[in-house]
Formats: sequence, structure tokens, C-alpha cells
Amino acid sequence: MSHSFIINEHSNKKDYQSDFDRIAKVLLNQTELVTKENFYRIREIEFYYYSAKHTDFYCHRNDRQLKNNRLYFHRFKDPEKYVRLKQKGIDITMGNGKTIYGGVLIRAIENIKTNEIFTGIGKLTNQVINDIGDTFAIQDVYNSDKSIFDSSALIYLKSVPDNGLRIFKKHRQGLNLKKEDSGSFYLNSKYNYFTYPAIEMLK
Repeated sequence: MSHSFIINEHSNKKDYQSDFDRIAKVLLNQTELVTKENFYRIREIEFYYYSAKHTDFYCHRNDRQLKNNRLYFHRFKDPEKYVRLKQKGIDITMGNGKTIYGGVLIRAIENIKTNEIFTGIGKLTNQVINDIGDTFAIQDVYNSDKSIFDSSALIYLKSVPDNGLRIFKKHRQGLNLKKEDSGSFYLNSKYNYFTYPAIEMLK
């Protein structure tokens, strides 16, 4: 399953959408996000990918995003300070280890047992942190540096039968136009994927 997360380099930036479509299907229809406390269905994601051919200036380009199949907690540096930080988020990284930065931002998850939906990147990040213990556990995630597909990790992806949910697409949320994106290509691209239509009403 991990091979499905490889993004091919294309000569035309429009062609990356097909790779995002493929990976979105795996994440939204064929996997569950597992912690030691809960199982979650991923309900909404956004792609951020920066390479020579796909210069998405909205990508953080954090060093963690150079890795592949790891977790990147936005703005994580100090576990003690991270507790109070409001601007949290979680990416599944999709870099190439060298010059390409990639991340899939998780925007909504559903507790499979209770059907509770967690929307908003800060809220769901805090939920995951509570599941794994505390913000110091994030340091353990980073230090162990295990693949997101490694079931011995504190947080991992588990392969499940296809849930058959319809996938919808729209442009990414909460972005402001950057001057580098003069044609608004990356601002307006439909790099947000979700499987729960009513999710729009929860925001």
C-alpha cells in the first residue's frame, strides 16, 4: 500500500492532480488512522506539494516534509510550548528525501466506534495528541521516525476494505493569495478531498 503514495514528476503542473486523486482514494476509502486509543476514518484532506515542476508556494517546506510516509506536526519544536499553541496540524509527508517537499494535511477524522466527527486541524490534532498521551509523545514519534504504515508506531495507517464512500473535491481552505502564485493556479486548484458532504455545514 505504501507504494501508492509515490508522486510522479510531470512536465505539466496540471498533471499532478491525477496522483493526488489516486492517493486520496487510498487515504479516504482504504485506510484507517490508528492510535493506541481509537480508530479513525479520515474524512477530509488537502495536498501540499513543492517540486521544481510543481511550485506550490502554500506548502510549508518544512524539513520534515522532505521525508516520505512520516508524520509532520505543524510548528512542533518544544513539547511544553506546543500544548498552548493553537495553530496545530498534522501532515502525512510525501517528500523525496532530497529536494521535494510534500504533505497531506488531515482536516477531518471520524471516530469509527462513536461516529464523532472532528473537523478543524487544531481540534483533531489535539484529539490525536490526547490519544497518544501528550505533546512529549510527538517527540517520540519524531525520534523513532517510523513509517506511517508501521503498526508498532504510536500513530499509523491500517489498510481496510474499500468503504465505497464518494469522494468530493474543492479548493483548499483558509489560504490567502501569495504573490508568487500570480495566476492563482495553486490557490484555485481542487486539492481538497472529502467524503462527507455535510462537513461543509460543520465549519
